[in-house]
Amino acid sequence: MTILAAATAHRHAAYFSPAPGSQAWLLGTQWLGRCPHSGQALTQPKPAGWEPEDFAQRTRDPRRYGWHATLKAPFTLASECNTDTLRSGFLGVAAGAGAPFTLHLELARLGNFLALVPRQPCAALQALADACVRQLHPFAAPLPPTEISRRSRGGLSARQQDMLALWGYPYVMQDFAFHLTLTGSLDGLSADQVTQLVQHATNWFAPLLSEGQQIDAVSWFAEDAPGADFRWVERFGFTP
Repeated sequence: MTILAAATAHRHAAYFSPAPGSQAWLLGTQWLGRCPHSGQALTQPKPAGWEPEDFAQRTRDPRRYGWHATLKAPFTLASECNTDTLRSGFLGVAAGAGAPFTLHLELARLGNFLALVPRQPCAALQALADACVRQLHPFAAPLPPTEISRRSRGGLSARQQDMLALWGYPYVMQDFAFHLTLTGSLDGLSADQVTQLVQHATNWFAPLLSEGQQIDAVSWFAEDAPGADFRWVERFGFTP
């Protein structure tokens, strides 16, 4: 997606996503079965004994959003803003992010899905996520009351409720949790199937799990229309 095409997008988001063409990018996009840069469908590395459609179903939800970890959750552009001003916001975040750093990852089950997550807290990562939320929020349209009400039904804590009202998303600041999502819901799988899927992911992402992931940029993704696949718009490398 070009910046011009993004001008009419339904929503925008700030992600961490590896550089297109890098090993980390290829591992994640092939696992999910879609390249958000080219828009092409990719052949997925299904676990042994699985049908392709079964693995495609288990990865359907993260496939729509693209290979990423959320830094600023998807938002509608404010009426007084445009993609040029939003781009300036991304540039500002990248300029203030400091030097790139390496994040050491592990495979984890978060609730009922699998993801790659940091092995330990990282102050630089927290600062980056906080900056994305604070510096890009002025470009976001306020959530309508109906949407706030809908998102409030998930058993949010009082602090998360405050963050939802203030920033349009509850899992920010102290409740931010970096994760590169690998699957949708694991509900309905047997314990043996989950174990098999975990082992398959461990093998597939072994290079990331052993070498870590360099955090060196913030990526702009956009959703053309409600329910559409998110597409890569631009990647902003840190400029310390």
